[in-house]
Amino acid sequence: MSDLLDEIYRLSSITRVVTVAIGLPIFICGIVGNLINILGFTYLPQFNKLPSSIFLLFSFLASETALLVILLPQLVFRLSGTDPLVNNLILCKLRWFIGPLSATVALHCICLASINQYLITSRIIRRHQWIIRRRAIFISSFVVLFWIGPLSPSIVYYTHTYINLANVTICTAINPTFALYYTYISIIIYSLIPILVLFLFSFLTWYNIRKQLIRHFEIEQTLTRMLSAQIIMVLLTTLPNFCSQLYFFYTRTTMKSSLRLALENLMATILTLISSGIHSFSFYTYILTSKAFRQNILSLFQLNQHRIQPNSILMRERT
Repeated sequence: MSDLLDEIYRLSSITRVVTVAIGLPIFICGIVGNLINILGFTYLPQFNKLPSSIFLLFSFLASETALLVILLPQLVFRLSGTDPLVNNLILCKLRWFIGPLSATVALHCICLASINQYLITSRIIRRHQWIIRRRAIFISSFVVLFWIGPLSPSIVYYTHTYINLANVTICTAINPTFALYYTYISIIIYSLIPILVLFLFSFLTWYNIRKQLIRHFEIEQTLTRMLSAQIIMVLLTTLPNFCSQLYFFYTRTTMKSSLRLALENLMATILTLISSGIHSFSFYTYILTSKAFRQNILSLFQLNQHRIQPNSILMRERT
């Protein structure tokens, strides 16, 4: 019995160390990276004239919110031993509403950007103007408002629950119907839809470019390359979380020992941290894949340098 308790304690300690050692760098890199992305895609004329930039801006803002609402409370708990959600019921509810909402919006705006990149690489010219900047703002705003509905039950069902055995209060949802609903909707909107959309439209965009159906302005080529790299990163970080969600869904009614629960908690923590890369690594992906982006970001902070302009004399401005 003592060996079992020691093993459970060891796994809990590893979970705490992993959360801090991996989660803290992810959080810091994500906050800084998203902030620079927001500044770059807002103030650099090379990027802020395209509809895809609007989708990406919404994604960066949502990712910044997701890191602050989802990852930060976990880090505070692991570092201090005090859950910031325990003392305030409103924060408990908002965390499980705003966090998933912002994470979902971030992913779906990347999906919209991939759809737009497919449209502007289409050989059917009229498709190039289907999404202009004003429509991109409207569509992104609609996405935010649309997902408020399915995720709003979190405000009602998440509450404080006291656990006698552990002598702690936690923020959770105990209603079994809501728990099942939340599991279904998480798998569908946060994993299944983004994976299918990103895979499909990245393939179609690649096919259009491969066949060289049309010629693009250099800035559109640059943005397509950056977005393609981001899509690969998103797919790589989303798939582990999708597998984890499926596992916990199919084993939700299985009787589990304390040791198995501790082990699953460790694995869930690792996979959750991997999926946090969706909201943290976009900036660094752009930096690695685009020389023009690197130089323009540098010029954003060094005003005496000239920004890199597209080779084309004229660039389409979609208004």
